[in-house]
Amino acid sequence: MLEKFFSTEPNFILTVARVTLGLVMIPHGFQKLFGWLGGYGWSATLGFFSSQGIPVILGILVILAESFGALGLILGLFTKLSAFGIGLTMLGAAIFQRQNGFFMNWFGSQSGEGIEYHILAMGLAFVLLIAGGGAFSLDWLISQKLK
Repeated sequence: MLEKFFSTEPNFILTVARVTLGLVMIPHGFQKLFGWLGGYGWSATLGFFSSQGIPVILGILVILAESFGALGLILGLFTKLSAFGIGLTMLGAAIFQRQNGFFMNWFGSQSGEGIEYHILAMGLAFVLLIAGGGAFSLDWLISQKLK
């Protein structure tokens, strides 16, 4: 079971996908977790989620996925679990923002952001969920020790 959880090939393309998704997600996580980078922090984020009808436990999981999951992706540790959490978070965000259409709000003419970013993140997360973290990942090192 553990072998499958950590399994990955030393593939550099997976490394690029993993680090890219991690670097894109971690600022969002830090906004929600710490209030950095223009965010509101833990309590205010959970309050916002609650005001939108999102249960507190889901809000906590979103914050953990976007912060610790993104850090896990950058390090290549628990890549499949991290990708699963981020993928589900992006699916939820896409459903939540579907009324804004497909495209990002480049010109401020929409009521919010579209779902194209979420789809890209879900695609990268799916690849990592299936194939693992690739080369230069802690998962790869652990998988070699388990063999």
